[in-house]
Amino acid sequence: MKKIYTLLIISLFTIFFVGCKSKETTSIYENELDEKIIEDQESKDENEEADESIDLVKSISKTVDEILGEYKDNVSIYFKNLNTNEEYILNGDTYYIAASTTKVPLCMMILDDVNNGSKTMNDLLYFIEADREGGSGSLYYLDEVPNLTIGEAIYLSIVDSDNIAKNMLSRVASTSVTDYMRYVTDDYNIPYGNYTTAKQFGELLRILYENPDNNPYYSTLIDYMTETNYHDRLDKYLDYGIVAHKIGNYYRYYHDVGIIYGADPYILVVLTKDIGELSDEPFEDGEEDERFVLDWGDEACELIAKISKEIYTLVDKSKK
Repeated sequence: MKKIYTLLIISLFTIFFVGCKSKETTSIYENELDEKIIEDQESKDENEEADESIDLVKSISKTVDEILGEYKDNVSIYFKNLNTNEEYILNGDTYYIAASTTKVPLCMMILDDVNNGSKTMNDLLYFIEADREGGSGSLYYLDEVPNLTIGEAIYLSIVDSDNIAKNMLSRVASTSVTDYMRYVTDDYNIPYGNYTTAKQFGELLRILYENPDNNPYYSTLIDYMTETNYHDRLDKYLDYGIVAHKIGNYYRYYHDVGIIYGADPYILVVLTKDIGELSDEPFEDGEEDERFVLDWGDEACELIAKISKEIYTLVDKSKK
């Protein structure tokens, strides 16, 4: 009987000891499991954040699709991060009438001549009546248009988008803007007649930014592009001082092209056509392409502004 009591006590002690140990082991295991789950979640969050910051192009593509909606075929975009070389391109090879964006390559060409010594910034340009042109700029409204230096004409053609100043510069240019664009971009498919694609203009702006020939006057041109009087597109929702850009308008075409100094500097070219309701009849001489948008570009300009704002935000986010 005593033996039975002894065995019973040993059994109870064993059950108690094993039970306590099992409970303690389970508790340790659960703690380790909880820590592992937390670590896995933190790692997942970090990976998601890394993927989001790395895949800038995919983020831009998704955002642009949401903004453009039904207008995706009416817009061309070229984006290039000048530090990382990431690119986003939409309809990059579609030709548009370049309108006043052409004043950027015109001024680059003149400044190349200044840099090589064939011209100076103080050379005088004499106004002739054939230079007179309205559309944009202030010289048109003067009874007597003054003669300008090359430096003054470049300033007015970029800051004020003055067409008379542009025409005065064109008369002393060494070649046509098309030939210049062909030469500097090494793209000899560019047609004559003031046409451009988003990719072609993006390449021109890359050359302006990188300045391979160390032309000291290129920085002056970039400064003038920052000082522009037009702020309804690329820089509408940004600090004006970080956006060096040039707009262009022509009937149903509304563009903006520029270099934005964000978290990384980047090129952004946005060309548009037929954003909004078109007029029923040609504006002037019966050519179909001279119909105009009835809101005079308001919707197109706002669309460009939204794209610019969102891309700026995504570039900034990609650096954090």
